[in-house]
Amino acid sequence: MNPHRLPSRLLLILSACLLPLGAQTPLFTDGPAFGGSKVFSEGRNPQGNSARIDQAAPGWYMTYVDGSVRALDNKSILSDCLAPDAAAVAAALARLDKAPWALKTKGYGLAGIKDGASFAYTREEFNGVLASADLDPTRLGANLGLNGTTFMGRRVTVDRLSFGGGGSQNGTSFGGNLRMERWTRGSRTGALNPGGDQIPLASVENGLYTFTETQDKTLSYSMDLGYCIEVAQGLRLGVTVDQLNPKHLWDVYLRPQFRAGLQFDLGATTKLSVESDINAVERMPFPVKQQTSSASLRFSTSPEVAFLLGAERRKIGDATVTRGGITLQLRTAAVLIGIGIQIGQDSPLKGATLMVN
Repeated sequence: MNPHRLPSRLLLILSACLLPLGAQTPLFTDGPAFGGSKVFSEGRNPQGNSARIDQAAPGWYMTYVDGSVRALDNKSILSDCLAPDAAAVAAALARLDKAPWALKTKGYGLAGIKDGASFAYTREEFNGVLASADLDPTRLGANLGLNGTTFMGRRVTVDRLSFGGGGSQNGTSFGGNLRMERWTRGSRTGALNPGGDQIPLASVENGLYTFTETQDKTLSYSMDLGYCIEVAQGLRLGVTVDQLNPKHLWDVYLRPQFRAGLQFDLGATTKLSVESDINAVERMPFPVKQQTSSASLRFSTSPEVAFLLGAERRKIGDATVTRGGITLQLRTAAVLIGIGIQIGQDSPLKGATLMVN
């Protein structure tokens, strides 16, 4: 393994491992990960399009998101790294080099919406683990005790207070959102041959995937804007910009990201949305540029029942990841229930929303 290439490679893979954070957690089952849209969001997600806030029914919204995702066979590979046979461990380390990451995600929040205005408190928690496999042949076999394979654990949390407002007139809508954020970061390291305060490989699963300590804390704020216009009957154009105020947050340079989309009515019960980021920018937690495109389909079987299907392609550095999701919505005048799922390795990402008027 070339030591000069290791830092950039670690940065790229760890950014991919923490993809849901950079992509923003799909709170309130309102976003591309669960089959929805960001440009044509339904108004309840404070990280969606603020111009769409007046699309949400007035009421109190509660949400919960939980799940994890791993690179292919990551969990079984870690078990194989504990094999008593040195040759089996060497084979496992070679596989680990191609499947080095895992991520656990949790998020919850409360939002109140009325008359085109919204207030929300949300919290997101992430535990990511990235392995750096040492494949130097002089540290394998009989010299396995010298092997330098390590496992970097990263804990990131963010608490947000969001204040937004938006409205429509004559087929045109505009909105803005202010987010006050408290970020924390923490890290811990495991190793095949631990030293100092490193965690042994046998306890990596619990020791790195579930730790809650954070060492760094900071406060920040963000401004977002959104715009939509109905350019023809059944055809809408939307644009959003998030992080309107550029800033450095630790080593990440946050610049405005612009996103544009089109929405088509395919009959009275079906809507198709396609959208993409216009520019690539850095986002927490690492200084790597990223950009996404997505497509989603909303199908209403009745005024009370709707299905949302979607797929999203995200580019982080030179790597791309594609994922899909589905959401079921049950709605009455006084209650909305949304249940969404995104299928992946390990435990699927699951989300739920409950609104009471």
